[in-house]
Amino acid sequence: MTHRDRALGYRRGFVAAAGAAGLFTVVAFLFGIHAVAATGITITSGGCSGGGSSYCFNPESASGTTGSAVTWTNQSGVDHTATLCTSGACPGAPASSSSCDSFNVSVGSGSSGTHTFSNQGTCYYYCTIHGYALMHGKIVLTGAPTSPSATPTPSTSGASPSSPSTGGAPGPLGGAAIILGLALLTLTAITRRRRRRRS
Repeated sequence: MTHRDRALGYRRGFVAAAGAAGLFTVVAFLFGIHAVAATGITITSGGCSGGGSSYCFNPESASGTTGSAVTWTNQSGVDHTATLCTSGACPGAPASSSSCDSFNVSVGSGSSGTHTFSNQGTCYYYCTIHGYALMHGKIVLTGAPTSPSATPTPSTSGASPSSPSTGGAPGPLGGAAIILGLALLTLTAITRRRRRRRS
């Protein structure tokens, strides 16, 4: 085997390894972004610490940004709604910000419902089927961030394993996969450089 053939083999190996590492990194990054986009509020059976006694919006207190969609996913086995509280419908509830969107999202058993918020504010909501005392939650909406992520972020209080972590960056698995992909790319470059020096 000539020196030229060896060099060509090394180059092909490097290109294949770099391509695989790059593809791995891109897929990991997209996986992380997908985890961010899939977050929302889960409706479950059973009481909550502060959001109701029969059914629960989980997390009970969430945050998001204007222009972002909030998705309620019903895992309770019965129909629900997510509806902005009014003083007449939610006696004893704190008042929502006057800027809150008026929303009434139907969430049938085993399905999901979505609302995209246009205005900032603190919005208290409840289920019209079961009433405020049995089922209510809160979402705090701020202006759209400058980063590409505009997905609602559940607060840390009351979060459950069924409520994935969110934010502007990929989740823990996505971040770890990105780092692993970059490490693989770096290792490939170092190995190539060492092989060149030996030749």
